[in-house]
Amino acid sequence: MLVAVNEAEQIINLLEFSKSDLTELVGQFLRCPACKSQVRLKNGHVKMPHFAHVNLAACQYYSENESLQHLTLKKRLYHWFKQTEQVKIEHFLPELQQTPDLLVNETIAIEIQCSHLSIQRLRERTETYRAHGYTVLWLMGKDLWLGQHLTQLKQQLLYLTQNAGFYYWELDLQREKIRLNYLCHEDLIGRLHYLQREFSFDVGNLLEVLRTPFAASSAKLTDQLSQDIPAFIRSQLYYQNPKWLKIQEKYYQNGQNLMTFKNFPIKLYPIGLNLLTHQFEGVVEPDFCQITSDISRYYHHFLAYPQDDGVYPPGFYARAETGDGDCKS
Repeated sequence: MLVAVNEAEQIINLLEFSKSDLTELVGQFLRCPACKSQVRLKNGHVKMPHFAHVNLAACQYYSENESLQHLTLKKRLYHWFKQTEQVKIEHFLPELQQTPDLLVNETIAIEIQCSHLSIQRLRERTETYRAHGYTVLWLMGKDLWLGQHLTQLKQQLLYLTQNAGFYYWELDLQREKIRLNYLCHEDLIGRLHYLQREFSFDVGNLLEVLRTPFAASSAKLTDQLSQDIPAFIRSQLYYQNPKWLKIQEKYYQNGQNLMTFKNFPIKLYPIGLNLLTHQFEGVVEPDFCQITSDISRYYHHFLAYPQDDGVYPPGFYARAETGDGDCKS
């Protein structure tokens, strides 16, 4: 942790101290802002200076096992936000019993997630922020970068806008970049496809960077899939992949055979839209922790539009459905 409270009830933020000034804290009685138990300054040669609880079991609000990556990313983003915004680091919110990594302009909670967490815990934290009027943005460290396949946890960390589609934030400490993966789609074999934009640390307004998915866009994602879909499905059924056996069962129940299904007209499709079973089930809106809008309309608009030259953001299909303007301009 990077903050503590002194005997005068003042917040001590280590990011506002130079290394030479840290000697001022030696000998002071310092406490955790949340649980009020004693903490001590650790100023070694491996990790950056930080506070640690004297009693390791005393607090449930701060982690004692933060990685160097997590601590450093908090530091870098704190200073970047500070150029243009009001920002607090590790500010305990008693009404929520939660401590965001960064609190921006008193309303935006920034969570830097560098390790795996349970979906239940992710949901609890997200819903608590939302219930108390906070916007929460999850920014992912290296172990949670999006990659080629979507795990259940990563699905719960996706956001959605009309102009960027499904999107996902990544932090690259080594290259000093924040990366936006947007217009995220899957193909029929479950591989992810998306576009990327990168922004260098400390350049420009970070809050404006995080608003990028809301900006007008003419983005289009073209089909990059070359694999033989029927051959892939055949191999999955041969090796009894549970996912594909379940899909095949639905075809059998409806008097069809997946392997004789000739038409695979759309190779890329929005996250959560199962093109192989929607003809039987209809559009089943999946569960997304970070998304509260009605996604089913996006899916219906997508299915109604001929997918012949790539895929577009949700707003494109909504305009096409209503005939509002030149969709391809």
